[in-house]
Amino acid sequence: MSNVAPRRFHHGDLRRALIEAALAAPDIESLSLRQLATSVGVSAPAVYRHFESREALLITLVDIGFRRLETYFANAFDPARPAADAVEARARLMRLGVAYLDFADAEPALWRLMFGVNAVGYRSAAVPDGRTATYNYLPLALQDLHRTGVIAAPPSERDALFAWSAIHGLATLRAGAVTAACGPAEEVAASLVKRIFRALGAAEPA
Repeated sequence: MSNVAPRRFHHGDLRRALIEAALAAPDIESLSLRQLATSVGVSAPAVYRHFESREALLITLVDIGFRRLETYFANAFDPARPAADAVEARARLMRLGVAYLDFADAEPALWRLMFGVNAVGYRSAAVPDGRTATYNYLPLALQDLHRTGVIAAPPSERDALFAWSAIHGLATLRAGAVTAACGPAEEVAASLVKRIFRALGAAEPA
């Protein structure tokens, strides 16, 4: 018989402890509530008092993930303030690419949960209220490129999809330790974003 006493939590502490334990898991997508309960040292019924299902937990985690990602993006640029000139417009897309790679590098399990093949339901349920959606940053950055004359044509949804696919693909390759994608995020992002500029028809800066 175990001599370890069950852990006791104050009101609200258990929910926070469960979330922190789930976020620390190396593979959040496969985590069960029973495993989570064991990792925290409580019974499964105690977990169900805070999360009625595994899906409810994952929705909460995805919402946390998008809040964290939005912080990374907000540090790249202020979406409420247009770029002052072409130099700043280019720099914004560069910083946005680095921010995305930094987040994926820092939070690999959470990033996989947010953008995994099974995450569409979790993303749709974790809708930000009163916050700038992370999906808005890339179109805004592309619009700044057009507004400041870096690219001639107004960016389309397909342009945004292309740029997003390139950055996301790079993050995926980094997660898989593909040599060409590894290295400092600033360097690999800069190389990729320069190619995005060319693909969108941007002239080389003077």
